Amino acid sequence: SVCQVSTGEGVVHQIVCGAKNHKEGDKIIVALPGANLPNGMNITATKLRGVDSGGMLCSEKELGLSSESSGLLILPSDAKVGLDFSKYYNLDDVFFELKVTPNRADCLSHFGLAREVSCILAKPLRSPFQTPALSKESTQKMISLSVSNGDLCPRFTGRYVRGVKVGDSPGWLKQRLEALGLNSINNIVDVTNYVMLETGQPLHAYDVEYLEGDEIRVATSNKGESFTSLDGTKYTLDGSELMIYDAKKPVGMAGVVGGKNSGVSETTKDIFIECAYFVPQTVRRSSRKHGIETDSGYRFSRGVDPTANAKVLDRATELILKVAGGEAYTDIHDFYPTPITKSTITIDTDFVSQKMGINVDEQKLSSWLTRLGCKVDSTGKTFTVVPPSFRVDLNIAEDLVEEYARLEGYDKIPANPPNVSGEPTPHVKSYELLSSIREKLSLYGICEALNYAFTNEARQKLFLGDEKLLEEVGLATVSEPVKILNPLSEDFNVLRTSVIYSLFNNLCLNYRRGNLSGKLFELGQVFKKGSQGYVQSQRLAFVFWGKDENLWKTSNHLNVFALKANIENLFLQMGLTDWEWKQVSRGPSFLHPGQTAQLLVQGKPYGVIGSIHPKLKVDEKIRADVAFAEFDIENISQYFIKQIKATPLVAYPAVERDLAFVCDKTVAAGEVEKYILSHFSEFVVQIKVFDAFEGGNLSEEKKSLGFRLLIQDKNKTMSEEQLLELQSKIMDAVKVKFNAEVR
Repeated sequence: SVCQVSTGEGVVHQIVCGAKNHKEGDKIIVALPGANLPNGMNITATKLRGVDSGGMLCSEKELGLSSESSGLLILPSDAKVGLDFSKYYNLDDVFFELKVTPNRADCLSHFGLAREVSCILAKPLRSPFQTPALSKESTQKMISLSVSNGDLCPRFTGRYVRGVKVGDSPGWLKQRLEALGLNSINNIVDVTNYVMLETGQPLHAYDVEYLEGDEIRVATSNKGESFTSLDGTKYTLDGSELMIYDAKKPVGMAGVVGGKNSGVSETTKDIFIECAYFVPQTVRRSSRKHGIETDSGYRFSRGVDPTANAKVLDRATELILKVAGGEAYTDIHDFYPTPITKSTITIDTDFVSQKMGINVDEQKLSSWLTRLGCKVDSTGKTFTVVPPSFRVDLNIAEDLVEEYARLEGYDKIPANPPNVSGEPTPHVKSYELLSSIREKLSLYGICEALNYAFTNEARQKLFLGDEKLLEEVGLATVSEPVKILNPLSEDFNVLRTSVIYSLFNNLCLNYRRGNLSGKLFELGQVFKKGSQGYVQSQRLAFVFWGKDENLWKTSNHLNVFALKANIENLFLQMGLTDWEWKQVSRGPSFLHPGQTAQLLVQGKPYGVIGSIHPKLKVDEKIRADVAFAEFDIENISQYFIKQIKATPLVAYPAVERDLAFVCDKTVAAGEVEKYILSHFSEFVVQIKVFDAFEGGNLSEEKKSLGFRLLIQDKNKTMSEEQLLELQSKIMDAVKVKFNAEVR
């Protein structure tokens, strides 16, 4: 249809419209050229089927008021022509998006923020609390209440309301909730949400028809019990949750979420309004355990005002009577056997001045504390302060100093550096050691990983495998790791017993995202519970994977040898002397049985190095060569030489000699090296393996080992006769010791 639309300024706009629900004289919403709609559409003048169209007639969907609409939004006949849509719908308000720190639970409401602004501006605070019209009937006669866990639920308040009419909320209520991101459900539920946003106190309304036995009972859950929440999700309880019950079943998880079997619906006639105070820890524990995030749980877990329950209940009652009618009963339930009070804090101006570094005015301090809602008695410079019940974060004198600094202004605190004399405190030796190791490893081109000390218990145990095998290489773990009481998720439910598992996760994450080669190390803590309590120790772990390949260079060696070389360089630089590698036939479960060696320092095992187990590679779909290592660096460090002394250069030339021996396959090259160095150290200053050969003319039980010796006399140039004599002695000694033959 082609419509002629007047916006009241004497101009008629021709607009083509595809809707069918309008007629001449209707008041509608029009978007003229230049308007931007919520769905991202920009309105321009155009032609439709050859007819000029200068705008768009809007539906609720196009205005962002609903997800679906069947036609134009037709306004009442008394709507004023030419008025801005935002003003007509009261959408021209100012919205503030605030980030409230966890300690300021009192600011999680409109009234709480108004109270804060009242304090700052010294303006009077208007309270929303009023006494509703009540009948003479008794709530306690209609519903019975019992609280079994008064330590977890110090206060429980409730009122019976009869004869409510459940339906859509009035426009003002819908609009305010939707403006804050909440969907309108029905007038009863909307009031409980509205009062929660207004006062910061969560509430819940129960349909009395579904409360069996006309009873409300607060108690901890039964282990294995089933509970279905309002959204239909089924939860299995473990006995630690605080629950709300009727005579037979759970109808709500205290402070977290209501039950589906007692929620308000269109058929509800009588309700019971709950307004309670639950200890923050129990709500937080239940919420995290079951992964339930709700607005009420968010507030309860941070702390609400336990003294405001009755006033908030009256406020909710007043609004329910206003939007849903009904009869509100008197004689409410108010379980509050031990009123919660704030402890008295004693503070003086000298203390505040000392903490802030400025002279504090007594009158200003008294004024700010009073405006915060504190009860203040002063005697000279000393103040006796009782914080308000809604400020759960004010408990000690330092809290009051913090509030004074915040309200008076941090800009009033001068930036005066303290006068200090004397030498700087030296670094802790362990810090210097770890810093030195980090610096050296980074110079080798190895990147440092920083992982959480939390991990998943089941997956860590599966990866590490047999604990006895770890103990044999000096990496003792425990059967039961240290468990987290309130884990953020199951992926972080224990403290780790091994750093190498963290690096394995880094490997998998990098490899699956296309990083096909890399080198990582981590200096981190591992934890266990011993006979003397909890113990933590420092570990050094590595993971190398993939090959550094380019057009000019392709590496063919196993990563375990590259890793071994880097570790040996580190130990040499740190001054470790008496150490060796010893191959093990069966190492930890995650390492290759034939490519694993343990580190021995003065004969004691302190770690392990090896290639990844083939099965683990297949399971994780890793098609690269991988090497791992982990060491008890805390205990190894005791053998580091604290200061490596420089030795003068020898003025006489050194000579190289190559010796090859045929020996049994069971003889390790390192054993031969160690033997030669220990028995001929006067002249042999260095020895390296340059060849290892099996097969050919050698029998299956034999192998050939080639050694390059650097020989040097510190006092003179060695003659050829002396060199031959020394060489002969070395060969004879090796032949006898290892049953070897010179090749």
